[in-house]
Amino acid sequence: MALTILVADDEADNRAIIAAALAASGYRVCQARDGGEAVESALREAPDLILLDMSMPGVSGWEATERLKAMPQTKEIPIFAFTAFALAGDELKVRRAGCDGYISKPCIPKDVVALIKSRVGQ
Repeated sequence: MALTILVADDEADNRAIIAAALAASGYRVCQARDGGEAVESALREAPDLILLDMSMPGVSGWEATERLKAMPQTKEIPIFAFTAFALAGDELKVRRAGCDGYISKPCIPKDVVALIKSRVGQ
């Protein structure tokens, strides 16, 4: 059975590009437009990994990470922060927030797939 990756990003083009690359690599992909949808989808779909934009309107990736790591049903799901704000110290900041990995945008979709494969396989 294919592993499931949840891609949460408020930019539809970003979601579509990453989702297409993951699907082409054999993953089942769920998508969310904001942090609130990401939390709902994670509870419903039980993904194997979450790729979460940290700077979304409404419920941010930061808040979604906090919620996901606080719930028994989702606390063990790896979360990779996906952000355009790649500044010195950001990787440490996202790890302290509960994220398990960090991907800066813009990125090359095949590199994202390779990073995810290194974490969850397939």
